[in-house]
Amino acid sequence: MLLPEEKEREQRFKLALRMGLPIFILFMIILISFFSFGDGTLPAFFLVISISSFVVMIYYIFYLIYQGQEERITDPITHTFTREYLISYFKKEIKKGPYTVMLVSIRNLTEINSRYGVKKGDKILYEVGQWIGAFLKEKEIDNFPIGHYKGSDFLIGLNGNKESYQNILDLMCLKFQNRTIDEIEISLTSAMVDTKYSKDIDQITTHLFDIADEKMAHKSLMEEEEDELNPTVLEASVIKAVQEQSFSLMFQIVDEKQTASMLEASVKLINDEGKIIHQNKFMPVIDRLGLTRRYDEMILEKVVKLSENIPHNLILAVSLSPSSVRNSSFLERALTLLSNNESARGRIMFVLSENAYYDHPKRYNELLQAYRRLGIFIAIDNFGAFKSNMSLLKELKVDVLRFDNSYGKHIDEKEYQYIVKGLNVVAQGLGLRSWIRMIENETQEKIVTSLGIDFVQGNYLGRISSLEEIEKIDEGR
Repeated sequence: MLLPEEKEREQRFKLALRMGLPIFILFMIILISFFSFGDGTLPAFFLVISISSFVVMIYYIFYLIYQGQEERITDPITHTFTREYLISYFKKEIKKGPYTVMLVSIRNLTEINSRYGVKKGDKILYEVGQWIGAFLKEKEIDNFPIGHYKGSDFLIGLNGNKESYQNILDLMCLKFQNRTIDEIEISLTSAMVDTKYSKDIDQITTHLFDIADEKMAHKSLMEEEEDELNPTVLEASVIKAVQEQSFSLMFQIVDEKQTASMLEASVKLINDEGKIIHQNKFMPVIDRLGLTRRYDEMILEKVVKLSENIPHNLILAVSLSPSSVRNSSFLERALTLLSNNESARGRIMFVLSENAYYDHPKRYNELLQAYRRLGIFIAIDNFGAFKSNMSLLKELKVDVLRFDNSYGKHIDEKEYQYIVKGLNVVAQGLGLRSWIRMIENETQEKIVTSLGIDFVQGNYLGRISSLEEIEKIDEGR
């Protein structure tokens, strides 16, 4: 239970006591008076006073109920503190010593409300608030105030300076990076300020939002080539692009022992105006409209054709939905395509990510072995992030384990190096090959090479490019 919920219970208990007190007092007065008169009769004036007191008491109780609603300390949607109570709480805590205020915002809440409805947005707010609370408790941080400040924004108060919490904040946002709630992708923005900046809570909150706005602006610049289509237009564009197979493929080199071994495909749809629709925009639409298998078949057809002309026996790795791969019709289509393109055998890898345990692992494994007999390699993605991937390893025979992106991003840190080393031992013990992404500099490349990772990928080794550009790069190596 979060601190706001505990405080709300305490507040309601106090209100109940205040409401019950006058009833108890009136009852005691009547009881004492009754026994004070020997004949057991009460004078008329006492009855008048009692009735008048009873009326006043009823009015007082209704007044307390009304005041209780006015003095509510928790937000009814998120069950966290209201803004007014939270600010007053912060002011008291700041006086006691060093204090840190953390801002966590749901960056895409407006889009969620627009696409899925306000009720779904309210549920997301509640779930995120509860998740933040559970995460911090996991890190042994208890009795901290958390409140719904406005819109999509939560504020959290923590005792001490911000340096003590920076790694926790980074890890929290990292863990939420691939998280979905009811199949809805959540995007968070965060910021943190402590009382070294100011002891005025208004100045602290203003500075927090300035930092968050800067982060949002930076992300917007990264996405400036994307058009913000309304859901109806976006859906129509995605449906038409899939029907007409209007898309482009870009690739990134994956090295093995500093030599190009694979190319990972990146897909973008193209609308009627020739503008690109990125994956983070079109994939939710494809999933929602039930176009996943059709989309995956379209990609597979293209990859099979391309594999005939890829030089140096490079393997084409493509991310597909596990639900498509488990579909018997998709398997039949793959069988037909590869039967007509013998040169594609041994040149294609399916990259599959499971974020939930599949209930029929034996059937799943039988299907995967059918693909492997066709000459298709199988890689499990996001290894080390989802427990389901670990569990399935006991049941599935695959070829490659690709570690979660977070390990590549933070491979400079000793803790992550130890974890990657352990994951690599698991891969080797199972006779599988390991693959890590997001390697951005020479130091990181040396680290993963020393750890014995088989496949290495990242912008330092080669940026996402067209097939023609990659052929030129490969020739120049």
